[in-house]
Amino acid sequence: MVLSGVLTGCGGPATTGDAARSTTPAAPGDGGYPVTVTNCGTRITFTKAPTRAVSNDINTTEDMLALGLESHMVGDFGVNGDGPDGKPVPQQYQTAFRTVPSISPSYFTLEPLVGLHPDFLFAGWNYGLHTGTDLTPDGLAKFGIKTLALTESCAHVQSGTGSVSIDDTYRDLTNLGQIFGTQTRARQLVDSMKAEVTAAQAKTTGLAPVRVFDYDSGQSAPFTAGGLAMPDALIRLGGGTNVFAGLEQSWTSVSWEQVAAADPQCIVINDYGTPTAEQKQQFLESSPITRNLTAVRNHCFLTLSYDQVTPGPRNAEAVTAIARWLHPDAFGLPTDGA
Repeated sequence: MVLSGVLTGCGGPATTGDAARSTTPAAPGDGGYPVTVTNCGTRITFTKAPTRAVSNDINTTEDMLALGLESHMVGDFGVNGDGPDGKPVPQQYQTAFRTVPSISPSYFTLEPLVGLHPDFLFAGWNYGLHTGTDLTPDGLAKFGIKTLALTESCAHVQSGTGSVSIDDTYRDLTNLGQIFGTQTRARQLVDSMKAEVTAAQAKTTGLAPVRVFDYDSGQSAPFTAGGLAMPDALIRLGGGTNVFAGLEQSWTSVSWEQVAAADPQCIVINDYGTPTAEQKQQFLESSPITRNLTAVRNHCFLTLSYDQVTPGPRNAEAVTAIARWLHPDAFGLPTDGA
């Protein structure tokens, strides 16, 4: 999937937990090997920490950098292509990011990936992995590559997945901690994220949820988050309701007529690449089918970067930003987006 740190609207970016998300070097291994993790229903065993790891996409890269794993990495794909135009990598990860070779701004293809001789790939289904191709865990295993897939993305290959949760992000970080022997670092980060989410929820508990549309891209047909994509969970935790929560799909296209019928009260705009978030907002404000939506008439927009709305270490700050935006009174903020 190709979606997408800047925030607009009430309150600005949340900073709680930034210390735990810093990119200081990883601590020595917490436990012994072998270790086994379960991923999309499959058990994967590691007899030692990978030393030639590759990440695909900005969010998986930030997961690894947040755990101080840059010294284990030989490359990344898709990072620069999935950040806000001109500033793809947030400040807290820039130093570590510069130490990892960026192979391509696009998602990986087989030859460039195999050419790095990796022993580990962190990607996701429809975030680089695709059924029916060689770009699957089984296909890549032929080249000695063990693959960890984003837990949220397992919905693409596992039937019966009924919901998505920020717990999926916590699971990814915990799995990485076990695989690379940095369990303590992973636990500290997860605990910090949980504390941030709990603090936001404490402000919004009991308040009426606000109807929210997540606008990723597309003019003829909007691409959005269904009930099995991470924004659904983040919006819910922030005191809102995803207007397409009822779609048992991950990222998917809908029609503008469906958006108009749902009449969202507020709109999240995913910010990455081009068109920019500002151009997407201008489209919503000028299109005959969207300019009369309640959200557009009330100028209720929140811009979140790709790495905030896809599974990764910035999910907790996204929850805080959404909560402050949807329920400014609960945070002692003005209601006009100032």
